[in-house]
Amino acid sequence: MNKEKIKLWLKNPANLILLLILIFSFSIRLYFFFVAQNQPLWWDEAEYLSTAKHWASSVPYDINPQRPPLFQFLSAIVFLIGLGENFIKFFFVLLPSTFMVFSVYLLGKEMFDKKIGLIAAFLVSITWTFLFWTSRVQPDFISMTFQVLAITFMWKYWKSPKSKTIILSGIFAALGFYFKISALLIPVIFLVFIILKDRLSAFKNKDYYYFALSYIISLIPFFIWSYFTFNDPIAIFHSGYSGAVSTPTPLAWSVLPYFYTLTESLFFVLFLIGLFISLKFLIYPDILVKDKSKVFDPNIFSLLSLIIITAFYVCYIKGIEDRWVFLWMPFISFYAAGSLMFIYKFAKKYSKYFAILLVLGLLLFVAYAHIQHSDSLITSKKTSYLQVKEAGLWLKENTNQEDKIWCLSLTQMTYYAERNVTNYNKPLTSSALFEKYLEDNHINYVVWSVFESVPLPWFQNWSEENQDNLEIQNVYYSDASQTQPLLAIFKRIKP
Repeated sequence: MNKEKIKLWLKNPANLILLLILIFSFSIRLYFFFVAQNQPLWWDEAEYLSTAKHWASSVPYDINPQRPPLFQFLSAIVFLIGLGENFIKFFFVLLPSTFMVFSVYLLGKEMFDKKIGLIAAFLVSITWTFLFWTSRVQPDFISMTFQVLAITFMWKYWKSPKSKTIILSGIFAALGFYFKISALLIPVIFLVFIILKDRLSAFKNKDYYYFALSYIISLIPFFIWSYFTFNDPIAIFHSGYSGAVSTPTPLAWSVLPYFYTLTESLFFVLFLIGLFISLKFLIYPDILVKDKSKVFDPNIFSLLSLIIITAFYVCYIKGIEDRWVFLWMPFISFYAAGSLMFIYKFAKKYSKYFAILLVLGLLLFVAYAHIQHSDSLITSKKTSYLQVKEAGLWLKENTNQEDKIWCLSLTQMTYYAERNVTNYNKPLTSSALFEKYLEDNHINYVVWSVFESVPLPWFQNWSEENQDNLEIQNVYYSDASQTQPLLAIFKRIKP
């Protein structure tokens, strides 16, 4: 693109606004990157990077079949070439998080119009949960970007059917799965919407078979990897990802309050207003039945997507964390953007400048609240698990390569100590059983801590009964006066 084309592109107000949103998105993420750099890893983060170190430098670690492998594989390459954690966080989290904002704009523009796309992009750029998790090492943003692109290209296809477009949608949907298993919801959403929109004629459309073929072919390398790694091409589905099938747990209606948790106050109100306005199609359900072309409505697709994602976590996973429902946010933002456009059009009747200032004021209010929340949360959490990190680094420097460690913080201790770590904690109801386990497995070091919510009522008895065979190597406290121990490292004299 030459200078003249760049100038021409920037003369378009929508393009200039988009560029400013992306610069702002990157800048706020870069700020939190420096605030949170070198913070201790949490369980999932350390699991990804422990797997990466296992592949890069043979650190002992059992690979979890629940996790698709591409993020770990890319991270392993980073470790192999001598780069570290912050490089991974910048290139595999921060940049994808920024590009995710752009992908939401593309989807909003494709499904609605440029104004909805721009407002939605701004809203997802400042959403607190996105900002918080951008400071953590995890693959959600790479996966979500591919998922949003898959929807974008599918919508392009529905607007103007081209085989190339729908094939790209299939490839992007598969790439999303390579990073997060929850990306499987994308073809499910497509399937349900296609049945509503095309009904029986969908089976006569060869392009839908192209989508399925491109999706499955793109996943073949994953099945091959899974077969050679776990002796099961679909081990990810046999790994107990959800207890919904095996245990009669109640439906997780606790998922629903997350609509407010992720949006908060004004953002939530704007979402509800936009949702209410969009539900006009409920007035004519008979027309939807008679005229299937009326179903091709971005508001119907958005609502359907929210329902399917929610049902998955309420009925199957039966639990939730905020990042699990990231895919909610583009559709929530579209509804909120629609609400703001409704407000703008109403206020514009009286004054265009007042209408613009009103919408900008509402957006800035939402942004301030979410950025403040993010800042407070990131700052308060940046030292969590610090004692585990420090203990792991101490063990790395002060133990032999062949030493074995018992610690409940399995993934973090493996990552930092780079040793053979076990956290076996099945019903060991007595200190004697624990001691037998340690002896049978030749454990050299035992790390006690308050981290990980697993009760160890026998631990104090065990440590008292085995004082002659234990040496306290290091103790980490929560207070400067050293009255509240959080973690202690014991060395077994005769492992």
